[in-house]
Amino acid sequence: MSETDLTERSIARVQEIYGRYAAGDREALYGALTPDATWTSIGDASIPWSGVHRGRAGVENYFAIIDAEAKVIGYEVERVIAQGEWVAVLATATIRYAHSGRDHRYAKADFIRLDGSNIAEFREFYDTTQTSKDRGT
Repeated sequence: MSETDLTERSIARVQEIYGRYAAGDREALYGALTPDATWTSIGDASIPWSGVHRGRAGVENYFAIIDAEAKVIGYEVERVIAQGEWVAVLATATIRYAHSGRDHRYAKADFIRLDGSNIAEFREFYDTTQTSKDRGT
């Protein structure tokens, strides 16, 4: 398979996973993980789910933390960039924090490495440069 074909296949697969997740099908995301997937979330203390999560159980725990702390009320994909098995997604996430009830918009970047059609590695980076007053924390 050529790099162009691999890139196109990777984009299509990530768009499928994101689409199913956005439609409320979290199980589709879990089913798309390799057994040893690494899920890394980078952010400051305002992102309580930050850290490294491994395998399906780790990713389920990541989402359990999000569910307890906040609700993602918006997610806007701005651009998808890919090369081979790597796909980058630039987006803006709007999060409502449970403890304050306030909303915050974060610019973020997701980097996904596929192993075939499954997620082997996921890294998300939140822009947390705004002050805690701006975040409502």
